Amino acid sequence: MKKIKYQFILLMAVAIASQSVNISQPERADRVKILEPTSGPSLSATGAPGRIIRYTNRNATQFTLVDSSVNGYGMISSSTRPLSVSSSGWVLGYRQWAGESGTAGQIGAAFSSNGLNWTTYTNLNPGFGTGRYPSALGTPEYPYVFWNEYTGPQGNSLYGGKPYYAYDEFGWDGGSWSSPQIIDALWNSNKDHWILSPDYSYDAVNDELNFNVVSNDWSRDNIWLFHSEAYFDGTIIFGSETMIIDETNDLISGDASSSYTSNGIIDVNNYGVGYVAVSAYFLNGDTGGSSFANHHTLIFKKTEDYGVTWSGGQGGSNYYYIPDETFEDMIANGNFDLLWEWVCLEDGHVLATQPFASYGFDIRVDTDGDPHFLVGLIASDSDGVWTSHTANSIYHFTIDKDYLVNPGAPQTSTGWNYSKVMDMSEMFKWDNQGGESYWKIVFPSLAISEENDDVMYAVISGPDPGESVTLEENGTPDDVCDDFLGYPQWNEEIFVVKSEDGGQTWWCPYNATNTIPDCFYDENDDLICTEEWMCPDGETLNRPDEITAHAGTGATDTRVNIIFQAQDWCSQKIRIYAGWVELDECCEEPCACEMLGDVNSDGAINVLDIVALVNYIVYGTPLLFEVCGDLNGDNVNNILDIIIIINLIIEG
Repeated sequence: MKKIKYQFILLMAVAIASQSVNISQPERADRVKILEPTSGPSLSATGAPGRIIRYTNRNATQFTLVDSSVNGYGMISSSTRPLSVSSSGWVLGYRQWAGESGTAGQIGAAFSSNGLNWTTYTNLNPGFGTGRYPSALGTPEYPYVFWNEYTGPQGNSLYGGKPYYAYDEFGWDGGSWSSPQIIDALWNSNKDHWILSPDYSYDAVNDELNFNVVSNDWSRDNIWLFHSEAYFDGTIIFGSETMIIDETNDLISGDASSSYTSNGIIDVNNYGVGYVAVSAYFLNGDTGGSSFANHHTLIFKKTEDYGVTWSGGQGGSNYYYIPDETFEDMIANGNFDLLWEWVCLEDGHVLATQPFASYGFDIRVDTDGDPHFLVGLIASDSDGVWTSHTANSIYHFTIDKDYLVNPGAPQTSTGWNYSKVMDMSEMFKWDNQGGESYWKIVFPSLAISEENDDVMYAVISGPDPGESVTLEENGTPDDVCDDFLGYPQWNEEIFVVKSEDGGQTWWCPYNATNTIPDCFYDENDDLICTEEWMCPDGETLNRPDEITAHAGTGATDTRVNIIFQAQDWCSQKIRIYAGWVELDECCEEPCACEMLGDVNSDGAINVLDIVALVNYIVYGTPLLFEVCGDLNGDNVNNILDIIIIINLIIEG
């Protein structure tokens, strides 16, 4: 074995091998607009080929290397849709490696009939070369790629964002992609469209294809929508832009560099029901002065005619939203515990005031037209968000669409229902190598099975620090709180969490990549790794960091399709992988409830657990983990266990 040192060579580099965490101060909660060079790779490549990870058949996964990119910005936003899978095939849209001296903004596409063998198509944007944030859609006849070009300052446009699409004119795997087609025929130098979120839906009654594209304007703010008005032989004619979310007048508006409003995301089902959503503050909502909602929450509009018209109207507003009452219910029953106690804090604890909906979220619509959200919630107060707070988690929210205007009580058939998907207190507390917090980078991606609406998947990529090693004892030797720690097995991984009951409960997270480096620290605190993880230079650790995972369409009851990126530290490229994860049973051990009595796995013991256990005993309704209900250890779930749960609730 040889000594390895870290070299940060990519724009998407992540946390260092040894790192202390600043958890004594809250962090600003605004979203910073991500910029990058208009052309050219971030650094020239070393020429040394990097190791290609083979993910085949590991733990029910199948991932194939598709192509390479120069950096990882292409899939960093949760609102893009880079992977589309249907009976016609697989299509990817991505930023494509264009050689050591080539542009960083070349748009590529890839086709596969089975997700295993890939054909790549190069340079979909010839003459431009400044493509950003690509997505992909697939109709029965044609594959599409959508993106925006970064054309630079002009007029009142700070970045010159122009929206485009291209399609294979000869159909699937036809090999003849069209020239870039502009989406906004009335584009001018006052506009600045960025980070497109496209959607396609089919109206079987009228035999019509409907396309909708949502964009963020980085100069005018607000969220804009383009709806298709005509379609023939693959060509889409979009109507003029429509302001779908009025950030300037209805929400807390941002500036040229940052905002409290996320990127917009759209999803419309094949019955014409869909939503455009952001996470944001209503005007004066940050100070408790909104008459609608005073949390940083999910705010959205609905269509019931494939995107032709859009409505709001909850509480007298122009929108629908998750109301304060829902978050207050989570706090009251302990599902989102505002108190964080830890000996290393100056006064022993932090008492936050409310959850803050993160900027990275996803929305999908089931066949009934009901919305399903995945979003990170972070404990916050007037000073900002607490990234290390133990309450921080990914949550699922849903509601029957018929009650959007006037929601009933939370956790009822007429109100907003929520469930904890994955604890994020360990991931969110870290910063990447560029100083950006992971709570702004890590995002969930949602897929709903096309066979059964009750089956859904949360796909999340983020840091897995592994076990820590004390590198240096600072201050008081007996005080572990000021030690400098190292994480020799640090890596970013792809986690998949599954639900089989429409998001009421979730399985434990499944690590689908599990590529932990074989490293340790020696007596001199030098990082030692086996040759498997070394680059040819003998110095650089080729940590495989799987990042920016997105769930694609085409999920089934046992499979979710995924695209992600993996950093190659040797060649200074980003590898693009696509494939699937199969989950037909709960993950490997340990796979059990985190708390005896919490039979619905929502992180709290309450009356909902009693109801679930009664339904199991009387009607045979399945429990996620039967062992959670066996509180007296007699290997049977019965009335004796219910009595113990009642006592636990009464005793607090």
